[in-house]
Amino acid sequence: MKKKICLMSFVAVFWGGTVFAQEAEGESASNRLGQILRIGQKSGMHLMYSTSTPIVLEFPGEVWTMGFASGSGKYDYTYSDYNSSTGNTSSKSQSINFSLSELNFRFYIGNSFNIPFGYANYKISYPDWVYSGVTYDIDYSITQLNYGIGNEWTYDWGGYLGIDWYQGGNILSEEITVTHKSGTETSTTLAKAKETSTDIEAFSGTFVITFGFGFGWGEGGE
Repeated sequence: MKKKICLMSFVAVFWGGTVFAQEAEGESASNRLGQILRIGQKSGMHLMYSTSTPIVLEFPGEVWTMGFASGSGKYDYTYSDYNSSTGNTSSKSQSINFSLSELNFRFYIGNSFNIPFGYANYKISYPDWVYSGVTYDIDYSITQLNYGIGNEWTYDWGGYLGIDWYQGGNILSEEITVTHKSGTETSTTLAKAKETSTDIEAFSGTFVITFGFGFGWGEGGE
Protein backbone atom coordinates (compact mmCIF):
# COMPACT_ATOMS: atom_id res chain seq x y z
CA MET A 1 0.00 0.00 0.00
CA LYS A 2 2.85 2.42 0.85
CA LYS A 3 4.47 1.75 -2.52
CA LYS A 4 1.22 2.57 -4.32
CA ILE A 5 0.81 5.82 -2.38
CA CYS A 6 4.39 6.80 -3.25
CA LEU A 7 3.76 5.94 -6.89
CA MET A 8 0.64 8.13 -6.98
CA SER A 9 2.54 10.99 -5.34
CA PHE A 10 5.36 10.69 -7.86
CA VAL A 11 2.96 10.71 -10.80
CA ALA A 12 1.11 13.75 -9.44
CA VAL A 13 4.36 15.71 -8.91
CA PHE A 14 5.97 14.60 -12.17
CA TRP A 15 3.04 15.58 -14.38
CA GLY A 16 1.42 18.17 -12.17
CA GLY A 17 3.84 20.95 -13.13
CA THR A 18 2.34 21.26 -16.63
CA VAL A 19 -1.32 21.18 -15.57
CA PHE A 20 -1.78 24.94 -15.45
CA ALA A 21 -0.13 25.42 -18.83
CA GLN A 22 -2.42 22.77 -20.29
CA GLU A 23 -5.48 24.55 -18.94
CA ALA A 24 -4.35 27.98 -20.11
CA GLU A 25 -3.63 26.83 -23.65
CA GLY A 26 -6.48 24.32 -23.95
CA GLU A 27 -4.11 21.67 -25.28
CA SER A 28 -5.64 18.58 -23.64
CA ALA A 29 -8.72 18.52 -25.89
CA SER A 30 -6.59 18.92 -29.02
CA ASN A 31 -4.12 16.28 -27.89
CA ARG A 32 -6.92 13.79 -27.18
CA LEU A 33 -8.20 14.30 -30.69
CA GLY A 34 -4.78 13.30 -32.02
CA GLN A 35 -4.78 9.94 -30.22
CA ILE A 36 -6.54 6.72 -31.21
CA LEU A 37 -5.50 4.44 -28.33
CA ARG A 38 -4.29 4.87 -24.76
CA ILE A 39 -2.87 2.34 -22.31
CA GLY A 40 -2.57 3.14 -18.63
CA GLN A 41 -3.05 2.09 -15.04
CA LYS A 42 -5.49 3.11 -12.34
CA SER A 43 -5.11 3.38 -8.56
CA GLY A 44 -6.21 5.65 -5.73
CA MET A 45 -8.17 5.87 -2.52
CA HIS A 46 -10.63 3.21 -3.65
CA LEU A 47 -10.58 -0.35 -2.27
CA MET A 48 -10.91 -2.13 -5.62
CA TYR A 49 -8.30 0.03 -7.36
CA SER A 50 -5.76 0.09 -4.54
CA THR A 51 -5.78 -3.73 -4.30
CA SER A 52 -6.11 -4.69 -7.96
CA THR A 53 -4.32 -1.76 -9.71
CA PRO A 54 -6.18 -2.37 -13.00
CA ILE A 55 -4.80 -1.92 -16.50
CA VAL A 56 -6.76 0.61 -18.57
CA LEU A 57 -7.33 0.54 -22.34
CA GLU A 58 -9.02 3.65 -23.76
CA PHE A 59 -10.16 5.14 -27.04
CA PRO A 60 -9.95 8.92 -26.49
CA GLY A 61 -11.77 11.73 -28.21
CA GLU A 62 -12.19 15.47 -27.94
CA VAL A 63 -15.60 15.23 -26.25
CA TRP A 64 -15.99 11.52 -25.38
CA THR A 65 -13.62 8.77 -24.26
CA MET A 66 -14.53 5.11 -23.95
CA GLY A 67 -12.38 2.64 -22.06
CA PHE A 68 -12.02 -0.74 -20.43
CA ALA A 69 -10.34 -1.63 -17.14
CA SER A 70 -9.38 -5.02 -15.76
CA GLY A 71 -7.32 -6.17 -12.79
CA SER A 72 -7.00 -8.45 -9.78
CA GLY A 73 -5.27 -8.46 -6.42
CA LYS A 74 -5.24 -9.85 -2.89
CA TYR A 75 -5.47 -8.49 0.64
CA ASP A 76 -4.30 -10.53 3.66
CA TYR A 77 -5.26 -10.08 7.30
CA THR A 78 -5.50 -12.02 10.58
CA TYR A 79 -8.39 -12.41 12.99
CA SER A 80 -9.36 -14.38 16.11
CA ASP A 81 -11.83 -17.26 15.76
CA TYR A 82 -13.71 -18.78 18.71
CA ASN A 83 -14.66 -22.44 18.27
CA SER A 84 -17.85 -23.01 20.24
CA SER A 85 -17.38 -26.80 20.03
CA THR A 86 -13.98 -26.83 21.73
CA GLY A 87 -14.11 -23.56 23.62
CA ASN A 88 -10.76 -22.50 22.16
CA THR A 89 -9.81 -19.24 20.45
CA SER A 90 -7.22 -19.29 17.69
CA SER A 91 -5.64 -16.79 15.32
CA LYS A 92 -6.53 -17.27 11.65
CA SER A 93 -4.97 -15.86 8.49
CA GLN A 94 -7.36 -14.85 5.74
CA SER A 95 -6.91 -13.76 2.16
CA ILE A 96 -9.49 -11.74 0.25
CA ASN A 97 -9.22 -11.90 -3.53
CA PHE A 98 -10.43 -8.94 -5.58
CA SER A 99 -11.02 -8.74 -9.33
CA LEU A 100 -12.75 -6.19 -11.53
CA SER A 101 -13.82 -5.45 -15.07
CA GLU A 102 -15.23 -2.07 -16.13
CA LEU A 103 -16.68 -0.34 -19.15
CA ASN A 104 -16.07 3.37 -18.66
CA PHE A 105 -16.95 6.63 -20.41
CA ARG A 106 -15.87 10.24 -19.96
CA PHE A 107 -17.78 13.28 -21.12
CA TYR A 108 -15.54 16.35 -21.30
CA ILE A 109 -16.80 19.81 -20.52
CA GLY A 110 -14.07 22.04 -21.89
CA ASN A 111 -10.40 21.18 -21.89
CA SER A 112 -9.90 18.76 -18.99
CA PHE A 113 -12.96 18.82 -16.73
CA ASN A 114 -15.07 15.70 -17.24
CA ILE A 115 -17.87 13.53 -15.94
CA PRO A 116 -16.75 9.88 -15.70
CA PHE A 117 -19.37 7.13 -15.54
CA GLY A 118 -19.60 3.45 -16.39
CA TYR A 119 -20.64 -0.11 -15.68
CA ALA A 120 -18.54 -2.29 -13.37
CA ASN A 121 -18.42 -5.90 -12.24
CA TYR A 122 -16.54 -6.47 -8.98
CA LYS A 123 -15.80 -9.89 -7.48
CA ILE A 124 -14.64 -10.59 -3.95
CA SER A 125 -13.82 -14.06 -2.64
CA TYR A 126 -12.89 -15.37 0.80
CA PRO A 127 -11.24 -18.79 0.28
CA ASP A 128 -11.15 -21.08 3.34
CA TRP A 129 -12.96 -18.61 5.58
CA VAL A 130 -13.33 -20.05 9.11
CA TYR A 131 -15.95 -19.25 11.72
CA SER A 132 -16.39 -21.26 14.91
CA GLY A 133 -14.39 -24.13 13.47
CA VAL A 134 -16.44 -24.33 10.26
CA THR A 135 -14.75 -23.60 6.92
CA TYR A 136 -16.44 -21.97 3.93
CA ASP A 137 -15.59 -20.55 0.55
CA ILE A 138 -17.42 -17.25 0.12
CA ASP A 139 -17.82 -15.62 -3.28
CA TYR A 140 -19.51 -12.28 -3.80
CA SER A 141 -20.17 -10.60 -7.15
CA ILE A 142 -21.59 -7.13 -7.60
CA THR A 143 -22.45 -5.02 -10.62
CA GLN A 144 -22.75 -1.30 -10.12
CA LEU A 145 -23.11 1.98 -11.95
CA ASN A 146 -20.13 4.26 -11.33
CA TYR A 147 -20.19 8.04 -11.60
CA GLY A 148 -17.95 10.89 -10.55
CA ILE A 149 -16.26 14.17 -11.30
CA GLY A 150 -12.69 14.73 -12.44
CA ASN A 151 -10.01 16.36 -14.56
CA GLU A 152 -7.77 14.78 -17.15
CA TRP A 153 -4.74 16.28 -18.86
CA THR A 154 -3.30 14.95 -22.12
CA TYR A 155 0.17 16.10 -23.10
CA ASP A 156 1.66 16.72 -26.52
CA TRP A 157 4.33 14.04 -25.92
CA GLY A 158 1.60 11.40 -25.51
CA GLY A 159 1.25 11.01 -21.76
CA TYR A 160 -1.96 11.62 -19.84
CA LEU A 161 -2.95 12.04 -16.21
CA GLY A 162 -6.50 11.83 -14.89
CA ILE A 163 -7.71 12.53 -11.37
CA ASP A 164 -11.25 11.65 -10.38
CA TRP A 165 -11.79 13.76 -7.30
CA TYR A 166 -14.78 11.66 -6.32
CA GLN A 167 -16.26 8.39 -7.58
CA GLY A 168 -19.50 6.96 -6.28
CA GLY A 169 -21.60 3.97 -7.23
CA ASN A 170 -25.09 2.45 -7.16
CA ILE A 171 -25.54 -1.32 -6.90
CA LEU A 172 -27.41 -2.81 -9.85
CA SER A 173 -27.24 -6.49 -8.87
CA GLU A 174 -25.39 -8.82 -6.53
CA GLU A 175 -24.86 -12.55 -6.12
CA ILE A 176 -23.60 -14.46 -3.08
CA THR A 177 -22.31 -18.04 -3.08
CA VAL A 178 -21.43 -19.76 0.20
CA THR A 179 -19.86 -23.23 -0.07
CA HIS A 180 -19.47 -25.38 3.05
CA LYS A 181 -16.08 -27.17 3.04
CA SER A 182 -15.49 -28.70 6.46
CA GLY A 183 -16.62 -28.68 10.09
CA THR A 184 -20.08 -29.07 11.59
CA GLU A 185 -22.30 -26.46 9.99
CA THR A 186 -25.04 -24.79 12.00
CA SER A 187 -27.59 -22.12 11.20
CA THR A 188 -25.40 -19.67 13.12
CA THR A 189 -22.22 -20.38 11.14
CA LEU A 190 -24.09 -20.24 7.82
CA ALA A 191 -25.76 -16.95 8.76
CA LYS A 192 -22.38 -15.48 9.74
CA ALA A 193 -20.84 -16.55 6.43
CA LYS A 194 -23.64 -14.88 4.48
CA GLU A 195 -23.41 -11.79 6.66
CA THR A 196 -19.69 -11.44 5.90
CA SER A 197 -20.33 -10.95 2.20
CA THR A 198 -23.45 -8.81 2.55
CA ASP A 199 -21.53 -6.33 4.72
CA ILE A 200 -20.07 -5.04 1.44
CA GLU A 201 -21.73 -1.92 0.03
CA ALA A 202 -21.34 -0.10 -3.28
CA PHE A 203 -17.70 0.80 -3.87
CA SER A 204 -16.70 4.45 -3.89
CA GLY A 205 -13.53 6.46 -3.49
CA THR A 206 -11.63 9.71 -3.91
CA PHE A 207 -8.47 10.85 -5.66
CA VAL A 208 -8.59 8.06 -8.23
CA ILE A 209 -5.55 8.46 -10.50
CA THR A 210 -5.27 7.13 -14.04
CA PHE A 211 -2.01 7.64 -15.92
CA GLY A 212 -0.46 6.24 -19.07
CA PHE A 213 0.50 6.90 -22.67
CA GLY A 214 -1.46 7.42 -25.86
CA PHE A 215 -0.76 6.57 -29.48
CA GLY A 216 -2.00 8.34 -32.59
CA TRP A 217 -1.16 10.74 -35.38
CA GLY A 218 -0.23 13.81 -33.38
CA GLU A 219 -1.87 16.93 -32.01
CA GLY A 220 -5.30 17.71 -33.42
CA GLY A 221 -5.08 14.86 -35.92
CA GLU A 222 -2.36 16.65 -37.92
